[in-house]
Amino acid sequence: MFTILSCTILAVYLVALKFGNGEETTPGSCSFSGSEPQLLFSNNTHILLTALDSDNSRVLVETMTSSVSFVDYHFTDGSIYWSDQNKQTISRKTCPLGDENSIIETIIQNSKAMGIAVDSLNDHLYWADEDRAAIKRSRLNGSSIEVILDESLQSPVAITIDTSNRWLYFSDHGRHTIEKCKFDGSSRQTLISDDIQTPYGLALDLNSKRLYWTDSALYHIKSSNLDGTDVKLVSIDRSSLVGISIVVMGIDLYGSYMYVSNLGTGIYRIQKNKQNAVPHRISGTHHAAYGVKMIKSHSDTSDATTMKGSARQMIILFAGILFVEFQTFISI
Repeated sequence: MFTILSCTILAVYLVALKFGNGEETTPGSCSFSGSEPQLLFSNNTHILLTALDSDNSRVLVETMTSSVSFVDYHFTDGSIYWSDQNKQTISRKTCPLGDENSIIETIIQNSKAMGIAVDSLNDHLYWADEDRAAIKRSRLNGSSIEVILDESLQSPVAITIDTSNRWLYFSDHGRHTIEKCKFDGSSRQTLISDDIQTPYGLALDLNSKRLYWTDSALYHIKSSNLDGTDVKLVSIDRSSLVGISIVVMGIDLYGSYMYVSNLGTGIYRIQKNKQNAVPHRISGTHHAAYGVKMIKSHSDTSDATTMKGSARQMIILFAGILFVEFQTFISI
C-alpha cells in the first residue's frame, strides 16, 4: 500500500536532506523559507529576493559594476551561482539567505561565461564560454575543468540540462541554431536551424516532452518536440503590449504557464497552450530580469543527496524566479 502526499508550496522544504559526507541536516536558514511566492533575480548589478506580490526586495548579492545576466541555484546547499560578462567570471555565494555576509567565491576566471547550469544531482557546473566558442564543465568549486564541446561552435549562449537523461541543450547565436548533446559531448544533434536568430532562453517541459525557446531578434516564442520536430509558434495576444518594445529574453515553465522576461519591461506570465494567451506582468521594469532557468531534482538517491522517502523538487529561477513543488511518496 502506498500513501501519496502531494502539495505545491512556494519556498518551503518539507524533507530532511543528507549530504554526500553523511551529515544529515534539517531545513535551515540556507533554504528559502516562508509561505509566499518569492523571486530570485538579477538586475545586472545585484541579485535580489522578493515576494511575488511585493516590491520590497532583499539584496542577496551586490556586485555593483558587474554585468550579471544568468543566475542558477543549487537546491541542496542553497548556494547561488552567476556569470559576469564584464569580469569574465563565474561566482557563487554559499547560504546567501542565512548569512548575508557569507563570502563570495570566484570559481571560474578568464571566461566570458554566458548561460550556466548547475547539476545539483552530480555537483557539476556547465557553462557556455562565448569568447572561446566552447561549452565547459567543472566541479562546483571550479576545479577539474573539462571542455565538452569546442568544434563547430561560434557563439554559444543559453544552456539547459535534462539531468535524468543526461542531455545538454544549448543555443548558438553565431550559427543560429539550437542543439543538444550528451553530458560528455557525444551524440550531438542540431534541433532547430530554420527561422531562428538569437535564441536567448531555453526551457524544457519534460512532462509533455517539448523544448521552448525565445528569440530576442525575431521577437517570438516557439516550442518543438525534444528532437526538434513539430515546431509551433506560441500564440500571444499582443494587444496589451501596445507601445512596449518586445525583446523576449529568458523563459521558464511552471505548470500550465510560461514565465518570460522582456528586456526593459519585466517578467510576464503566459499560458502555454492557449490561443491568444494574454501576458500578465508580474514584475515591472525595475526588476530587469534576463536569463530564466528551471532546475529539477531527482526522486532517486545519489551520492550527492539522500532524501528521506522520495521527493521531487522544482525550482524556477528568473535569473531567477523561484518556485518549489514537492511530491512525496511514502511506502507503508
